[in-house]
Amino acid sequence: MNLNHDNDKYKFFDKTADAKFQAYGSTLDESFKNAQEAVMSVMYDVDQLSSYEPDETREIIVQGENLEMLLYYFLEETVFLLSAEFFAGLVDKIQIIHKEEEGLYKLKAILRGTLALNLEGHGEVKAITYNEMYVKFDPDKDKYVSQVVVDI
Repeated sequence: MNLNHDNDKYKFFDKTADAKFQAYGSTLDESFKNAQEAVMSVMYDVDQLSSYEPDETREIIVQGENLEMLLYYFLEETVFLLSAEFFAGLVDKIQIIHKEEEGLYKLKAILRGTLALNLEGHGEVKAITYNEMYVKFDPDKDKYVSQVVVDI
């Protein structure tokens, strides 16, 4: 599997039996959106996926006690939609809200895509892992960075 599609949205690193990447964004929402695209790029050509017509949509709503947990649940839900409904999609809209009084982060996203059967796949993500995961703001780059390792 060739994971040499680094760009200004996300970058892959060498990792045995796993794929490790960092996703970037000027906002937290954009960083999560790019992390989801990176996961999908392990399995499909995202250019083909983003331009596929006719399209379908799915809504994802998750919550977590911290940003890493929120990112994990969001990406896991993406992988679940693929395995349960054969739906492959990319983020069309996303919103992350911090509910301080509840001690939770909440995420709502709309994915736009198609049935995976309509696409040519080139890999599989078996699971999202907490291994080496982090979400932070990098003041030197003035961007949010989300690091993820997926089991392939």
